Amino acid sequence: MSGMIFSNMRTLRAAWMLPILLTISACNKFSGDVTVPAWLHLDGIDIVAQEENAPSVEEGFYSSLVDAVQLVAYFEGDDAETNLGTFQLPCTVPVLRHGKMKYLTVVPCVKQNGIASTRIEYPYFQRQRIEGLTLAADSVTHIGTLDTATGKYILRTHYYPLPHLAILAEDYFEPTSFSTHFDSTLTWVKDDPSNACTGQGYGKVHVDKTQSTVRFYIPEEFTVDRTKYLYLEMDYRTDMLFEIYLTGFVNASSNASTMSVMKLYANDRWQKIYINLGKAWSQFNYNNPISLSFAALNTEGAEGDICIDNIKIITI
Repeated sequence: MSGMIFSNMRTLRAAWMLPILLTISACNKFSGDVTVPAWLHLDGIDIVAQEENAPSVEEGFYSSLVDAVQLVAYFEGDDAETNLGTFQLPCTVPVLRHGKMKYLTVVPCVKQNGIASTRIEYPYFQRQRIEGLTLAADSVTHIGTLDTATGKYILRTHYYPLPHLAILAEDYFEPTSFSTHFDSTLTWVKDDPSNACTGQGYGKVHVDKTQSTVRFYIPEEFTVDRTKYLYLEMDYRTDMLFEIYLTGFVNASSNASTMSVMKLYANDRWQKIYINLGKAWSQFNYNNPISLSFAALNTEGAEGDICIDNIKIITI
């Protein structure tokens, strides 16, 4: 996702706050004399609700963009797993090994902070383990289930179930949601499915051409265990520069201060983003409480809207 700029933020102090970064890589060659590869193919991954202890009943909770996978194979008789690599979806992956694979682990990956070079294993999505695949030379083995409507092979996975997750705040702007976490600057558009990202509604902040900055915020304060991941997920569409801020305390005796987490530039379609709030929180020495705010920055002096949907602050 181009056009996203980080504010100045120092390196994260706690390693557990940032998942291992994954880069798109080629298939690792197995030892042996195989020269004609077998192939693994996957078109996409959908995040769906699990049958038990689902984190939410809202459709918007499962809005997602898994754009890459890490594939880890284990063949019977091997001493260890083999990391085939991380591949952007859709992918067709060569494997220089034939025969029965005991299992294949599929790891869902996302663009952290919208940056393609920082694809990560997202800590809230479950890995999928597929057993009993058989690979043959110059033959394609499909991962997932064929969607007859699209002709694509899709694998389904889930968020981790409750109570493994903690949702600090969430807003899907649906009729089943009877309140919003935002202040009154943000308008809840309740019945406009043609313009919503998912479902019936979305949140909108209108900016007049005479307004240079329009701020809106989530009034709640949050207390988070410093050993936990901390992410903001949302779908957004904006006509202008859009900035996200975190407010916290550097130490117990300091006044609250606010720092920029990142800026998002104008786009003409809904986009999903996964923002690591732990980077900014580290600047407050992981002190509690923290809060989140936003601003429309009308640098062009034009009228426009910021629209958001399926927003949640999530920890694990």
